[in-house]
Amino acid sequence: MTAHALCEFQNHTRALALDVELAPESSAVVMQSSPKQSHRCRRGLGNVAILCGPINALLELPMKFTGFARRALGVLMVCAAASAHSGELFADSVKSAALGRDMKFTVYLPDGYNKDATQKFPVIYLLHGAGGDEVEWARKGGAIETLDGLIKRGLMRPSIAVMPTAGGATWWADGAAEKVETALMTELLPYVEGKYKASAERNGRALAGLSMGGYGALNLSLRFPTKFCAAGIISPAIYDPLPPEASASRKAGQFVRDGKFDPDTWKALNYPAHLDKYAAGSARVPMWIVSGDHDYLGIALMSAQLHSRMMKIQPKQAELRIIDGDHEWMVFRDALPDALLYVDKQCAATK
Repeated sequence: MTAHALCEFQNHTRALALDVELAPESSAVVMQSSPKQSHRCRRGLGNVAILCGPINALLELPMKFTGFARRALGVLMVCAAASAHSGELFADSVKSAALGRDMKFTVYLPDGYNKDATQKFPVIYLLHGAGGDEVEWARKGGAIETLDGLIKRGLMRPSIAVMPTAGGATWWADGAAEKVETALMTELLPYVEGKYKASAERNGRALAGLSMGGYGALNLSLRFPTKFCAAGIISPAIYDPLPPEASASRKAGQFVRDGKFDPDTWKALNYPAHLDKYAAGSARVPMWIVSGDHDYLGIALMSAQLHSRMMKIQPKQAELRIIDGDHEWMVFRDALPDALLYVDKQCAATK
């Protein structure tokens, strides 16, 4: 009996599919709630969703790739390398008094996690966007394949990734409805650092997020700069002074008072309100800021304004990239590898 590796390479208007026969022992990343309960998960990286197989099978693919397909072949090679050295995913949760319910998360443990009982691993917290959940980064964002590939190639340190959720409209803040910031900082972080072989040092703790998660990663970095060593801020929904009517934040309970969106609550929780205190302190969180140039919510401009402000505070520790695309998963996935590389490099250099 054979397995299939269905590799779908997609952009806005076209797709290329390859159906490759693999041996029965073909490997795939595993999503587990316990070591005895597992199922195969579909792989994805960048514009690509891949169910990986043995390296030799992938290397035997026809080589008649041109133009659009050349980049896809490169991703196949990363997938081939990663399939032999893949991390694992586990579902977990922490009881949260701040929320009054469990805070769910998915945790990625890198290949080799169990080799040395005393080894501590750096941790990156990947925050999802509005409407997302604890599996969004893995299912849609190619986070697992990206981590596998970068770690296998020696481009970043073997790291744990924690992908939490407290709901799809929390904005990672202590807002009008819930204290999500408190739950993350005082309950999730200690739980992860107690249960897993996660570093509790500043140089081993980083953040990244997309859209609403970018808003969260930025604000948490500014509010707790001694806790985090770097941040990846992807298409951040950091509207200043106020969000557009199309933004999900307009209906989020975190910013609603007396039954309607409250501009003062938005301004009090958004990043400009935290800049003065951050600038007055000594700790700095290096930031990788990225947005699609066609972002329909105007986030490219918001990102440029953020970068300008951060350059005045930390001119050597703020990077901005404007890439092709809208407010969409193609941009989020494509932005993740560079964000992870930057974050890991900055954290490794933090003393």
